[in-house]
Amino acid sequence: MEPIKTQRPTVGWKAQLDDGSDFFTEEAIAASDVLLDNYLAALQAATNERTIWKAIETVVKGFDELNIKHDYFIETMEREDLAEFIQKAAEAAGLFYDGDVTEEWREEW
Repeated sequence: MEPIKTQRPTVGWKAQLDDGSDFFTEEAIAASDVLLDNYLAALQAATNERTIWKAIETVVKGFDELNIKHDYFIETMEREDLAEFIQKAAEAAGLFYDGDVTEEWREEW
């Protein structure tokens, strides 16, 4: 898998938290990092498009649940950053798709 050319969204979220924002919590960011770590690991292990799509579905549904659990912390900017990161990581793993790979499963963010 080639390196992902976009920064993990949680880096910016942590910076905002460090600057005094009360929009994010450490727990939400830590849980987000776990989801992203698991997603990247699943992409590393992916052997075909089907397994890449399964990794995308899993991370998107995970963020649906996480967003609800942490009082809907994913808004427009966060959604765009997450969708871009998920897309770029899938592309680095070998998926070629013209569109938003998160859209099919995204419900709560």
